[in-house]
Amino acid sequence: MPLKLDHDIIIDSRGREYIKNFKYSLCTVDDIKRLSLENKIISVGDVTTENLKNAGVNIELQIVDLVTKRDKKKFMHIQGSAIVSNPPGIISVELIDKIREFINSGIQGRIEVNGEEDLAVIPIIFYADKNTVIVYGVPDIGMAYIKINDDIKEEINNMIMEMYKNEQ
Repeated sequence: MPLKLDHDIIIDSRGREYIKNFKYSLCTVDDIKRLSLENKIISVGDVTTENLKNAGVNIELQIVDLVTKRDKKKFMHIQGSAIVSNPPGIISVELIDKIREFINSGIQGRIEVNGEEDLAVIPIIFYADKNTVIVYGVPDIGMAYIKINDDIKEEINNMIMEMYKNEQ
């Protein structure tokens, strides 16, 4: 039976550890510019999104929460953005549905999250196809990316199934 993301996902301590140790590659804006020539780019995080936009990278989907921990800078709301709620430590069905909607439509867009946007990487991997690169910030380290492939999709599916199973 195919997995369906149809309710909030609560990230427990095992899930947090898994996410913390997820395989990613550190990168520069120039690396992402090169990757954008043959891949869709999805950005997660305000600083990452701002840096990519300033460099002229075409971003398919932006997911931001309008704040950054680094310098407490506030970012501005952009008219036309989809606004969703996503409490800390949870991937809300509202965020999941909006990510699925944008990815399935192929329309470029922006999701502004009331709460935390960090965990959005999980449903992005679940729904995006293999010509997608997710770019996000790693606190105190830099910018990183994940190029979606079958192995990463399988890992995420297994992690989500395990979390759903633990809820019962």
